[in-house]
Amino acid sequence: MLFSFSRRKIRRDPPRGVRLILLTGALLVATPVLAQAPESDSTLPVQGMPEMQQGAVDALSTMSRYLRSLKRFQVHADTVTDAVLSTGQNVGFLHQTALSVQRPDKVRAVVTGQARNRGFVYDGKTFTLYQESQGKRYFSQASAPPTIDALIRDIDEKYQIGMPLADLFYWGMDPDDASQLRSALFIGLDRVGGEWCNHYAFQQPDVDWELWIRVGSRPLPCRFVITDTSQPSRPRHSVNYRWDLNPTFPSGTFTYKAPAGAQRIEMRPPSAAMDGAPAAGGQQ
Repeated sequence: MLFSFSRRKIRRDPPRGVRLILLTGALLVATPVLAQAPESDSTLPVQGMPEMQQGAVDALSTMSRYLRSLKRFQVHADTVTDAVLSTGQNVGFLHQTALSVQRPDKVRAVVTGQARNRGFVYDGKTFTLYQESQGKRYFSQASAPPTIDALIRDIDEKYQIGMPLADLFYWGMDPDDASQLRSALFIGLDRVGGEWCNHYAFQQPDVDWELWIRVGSRPLPCRFVITDTSQPSRPRHSVNYRWDLNPTFPSGTFTYKAPAGAQRIEMRPPSAAMDGAPAAGGQQ
């Protein structure tokens, strides 16, 4: 379906999947202490006995506060998303995402893969979704709220449109967040993309997920893996991130100009789309 963005649940409530939620707010920079690897395997929980480590939960909150403090950044993400075949086998689909953000009211995201390009552009007044595939070009536009935070909530409610990274930004703002966890563990130190990162593992109903967070004064997510444990094949969605916290955005970055021959379609919820007709929203 056109303009569909993946929504991988890591929460109990469906309105927030793993989407990009960019929040405005005060500068809340926290400096985590370099975590130490467990002395031995005996420090990890025995199978069947979940464990909640407060340090692992706190690491999520520290990372999220730091992400919300960033006023201007660019991130490139390489993702592999499993699809389950009728045979029960998982097959991975590769995507690359380039995300540019300038708070409080500018976003551009471009997703490439599977022989098509999809994008999201927001300039503070209008947001645009577009897709280019096999020589065909489509786009939808709608008026938008004046901030990124308000925009993301608005299009989620109206069109069920989501983007990657949501709960990484939202974590800790809902008092119910920590109660969703069945276990939270620090696993150890890893090198991800040349950076030292603390590796954490979490469990929620029907979902296992892992998060690698950069050590030091910039606790950025380095890698994220989520596994759907409700299906026998346990399909996974994994992301590796590359961050630029001092980007230069060319003129026009946050403006959409429809190419010649592009077809404009109505922005509407998936439930309102006719069979076989493109709709702005939905799941892939």
